[in-house]
Amino acid sequence: MQTRAWQLSHGSQRRLIWLGAALAIAAYFPRFERGAGSAVFSAAADCMLQGRTPRLCDGVIYVYPPFFALLWTPLAQLPAQLKVVIWYLVVIGTAAASLRLCEALMRRSFPGEWSEGELTAFRILAFVLSLKFVLSVLANQAYDSVAAAFIFLGLLGLMSGCSRLGAASLATAAALKVTPVIFLPYLLFKRRFAAAGVFTAVLVVLSLLPDILLPPETEWHITVWLREVVLAPMNLQPGFWTSDSPMNQSFHAAIVRLFTGVHEQQPPEVVLSIVQSRPFATALAGVMGMFILFVGGVMLKSQRHDRLIAVDGALLVVSALLLSPVSSTSHFIGLALPYSLLVAALIRDPSRRGFYAAFLLLSFVMTTATSNDLVGRSFSGWAVWSSLPVWGTLVLVVPLAVLIWSSRGLWQESVAKSRPAGDRPRLAPFGTAGLTAAASANGLLRFRRRL
Repeated sequence: MQTRAWQLSHGSQRRLIWLGAALAIAAYFPRFERGAGSAVFSAAADCMLQGRTPRLCDGVIYVYPPFFALLWTPLAQLPAQLKVVIWYLVVIGTAAASLRLCEALMRRSFPGEWSEGELTAFRILAFVLSLKFVLSVLANQAYDSVAAAFIFLGLLGLMSGCSRLGAASLATAAALKVTPVIFLPYLLFKRRFAAAGVFTAVLVVLSLLPDILLPPETEWHITVWLREVVLAPMNLQPGFWTSDSPMNQSFHAAIVRLFTGVHEQQPPEVVLSIVQSRPFATALAGVMGMFILFVGGVMLKSQRHDRLIAVDGALLVVSALLLSPVSSTSHFIGLALPYSLLVAALIRDPSRRGFYAAFLLLSFVMTTATSNDLVGRSFSGWAVWSSLPVWGTLVLVVPLAVLIWSSRGLWQESVAKSRPAGDRPRLAPFGTAGLTAAASANGLLRFRRRL
C-alpha cells in the first residue's frame, strides 16, 4: 500500500510539474512576442518567394543561410500572430528536446544505474546552468535551439552506431548555422570517412536547395550569402563582423574590446583600423592558435574511444562559439551539453567533486550571474564589455580535458554501479594491463582491451 501510495504521489508530482511548465510557457509568451526574429525570417521568406535573394531585398537584414529562409516559406503567408505562435512552439519544443538529448548523451557517457535522487540533482543543476541561454533564444526569437537539437541528435547517432544518420543530422545543423561545419574535420579525425562523405553531400544539397526550388531572378542565393556574409570577415568589411559590440561574445570581439580599452561603442572606422593592424592580427592568431592546439592535443586522447564522443562534441561546441566571428547570447544554448556532462561528472566522481564544482561555479558566475537583471544594468554592462561570457566559456575547456584524460577510472566506476551487488569482475594481468568489465542491458559482457 505504501508503494502504491508513493507511486500515486509521484504521478501527482509529475502532473504538477507539467502544469507548472505549461503555465510558465503561457506566461512567457508576451515577452517572446516582443522579439523581432520571426519578422526577419518572414521577410526573408517573402523575398525568396518573390524570386529575390534576401540579402538584396530592400529593408531586410538577413545574414543567415538561405536554407533556413526556405524552411520559413510555408509560414510566410500566414497571419502574423499565428506565425509567432507557431514559431514559439517550435523554439520551446526544440529547446526542450535539446535538454533531453543532452541527458541522453550524458547517460551514454556515464553508463550505470542512476538513482532518482541523482537524476533529480542532475536535471536541476543542468537546467539552472543552461536557463539563461534558453531564455536568450526565446527573447530574440532565434533558431539556435533548432540547430542545437540537430547537433545533439547527430552526436547521439554517432554514439549509437548510426554514424551516417548522425552525420546527416550534423550536416543539417551546418546548413542552418555555419559553425557546426566544425564537425566535418572531426569526422575525418575519427576516421569516419563514410560519415564525412554523407555530411558533405547533405550539406551541399541542403545549401543548394533554395536555388533549386525557388531560383532567384539574378544571382544565386548561396552565392550572394557566401560573398556578403561568410567572406565578410576576411574582407574586413565594416559592420557587425568587425565591431566591438558587447552583443558579440567571441574571441574576435573580445580582443577588439581589449584594444579599444573603453566600455562604449566605437565608430566603425576606429574599429576597422584596429582589426587591420598587425598587433591585433598577431594577438587574435596567437589566442586562437593556442586554443586550437590545446583542444586538438586533448582530443588525441579520445580519438579511438567512441564513448567519449559526447565530450568531444562539448569541446567542439565551445570551440565553435569562441572561434566564430560572431557569437551572441542565444548561440550559447550549445553550452547545455558541456554543462550536462560536467554536472554528471560532479555527481559520479566524488574524488574530483570539488574540482568540477569550482569550474562550474566559475563559469556560471561569468556567463550568467554577472550579466542579468538581478545584478543591475550597470554591472551587467561592465561584465559583457569585459567579455566575461567569453572567459566563462573558455574555462569549461579545462574540466572537459580532465574528463577525457581521467575517463577510464570514472567510466569503470559508473559501470560497476550497474552491476548487481556481490558480482565483481575478475581482473587478470595482461602485460601491464588488465581486463575491463562492463555491464550490458542484457547481463554481463566481459571484453578484453589493452589499456
